[in-house]
Formats: sequence, C-alpha cells, structure tokens
Amino acid sequence: MREADVEPAMALLDEWNMAPKTDRDGAERSTIRIDNSFVAEDSETIVGVASYIVHSETLGETASLAVDPDYRGLGIGYRLQVRRLRAMQSLGIETVRTETDRPETIEWYVEHFGYEQVGTTPKKHEFSLPDVEEWTILELDLTEWDGPDS
Repeated sequence: MREADVEPAMALLDEWNMAPKTDRDGAERSTIRIDNSFVAEDSETIVGVASYIVHSETLGETASLAVDPDYRGLGIGYRLQVRRLRAMQSLGIETVRTETDRPETIEWYVEHFGYEQVGTTPKKHEFSLPDVEEWTILELDLTEWDGPDS
C-alpha cells in the first residue's frame, strides 16, 4: 500500500462498515498502517484491501479485508489473505488471530486456510454487521500453514 492508496482503501472499507475510526471512543481500530497493508488494483482503481497487526514477536492479527462488491468471486480476497499471511510468516509470527462476525467469512477462513474457532468476544461498538454483538475468534498456526503452491 502507498500513501495515495489510503483514502480509496478507507472508502472501500467503509462500504463494509469496517473502516478504522478515530472519532469515537473505544474504536476497534483507529488507523490503517501502510507498511502492514496491501491493496489490489484494477486499472489503478483500488478493488481490494487487507492489513494485519503485529501484537508480539509470535502473535499477529489480520485486520481489515474487503473487496469491491463488483470484484467479489474473482479470488482477490484469497490472494490478499495469502499475501498478508506470507508477510507475517516472514516476520516470524507463529499464531494469527482473526476476528469476524460474518458466518460466510468464518467458513471461508476455516475451509481455505485451516483456521480453528477458539471463542468469541463482545464488540466494542457497531462495526461490520450492526446486528451481531460479538466477534468469532479464529486462530491459525502459521508454523503449520504452507499456503498455495504458487
């Protein structure tokens, strides 16, 4: 991600009610870090974004992942997820935590990447799906994940 990508990436995240907010107390996240974020482009238009957070030498967390609705089903989210997992692997991260509230996303992480459901945690405010009050916590043992062949 480049500095010029931040505004369109934030707009894309906002479409999914997942843009980091700085104007409210107790925000789930308040920023997006350029050095921990990736974008997918089509003709210089941002059509996907994914980021991650490093909590310690061995623990990382996926942050926002969003794909423009017109580009869903093309593998963009999958490729962004692989890219950020590989980036975390290169840093020595051993465990990746993901929190999500969308049943189809939970299934996608489990089916395609081998995550396991480990619990739930209450949301701090309306974020993502407004009618779901808790996050499902997923974890991936990154030391066991070898990703796609290519």
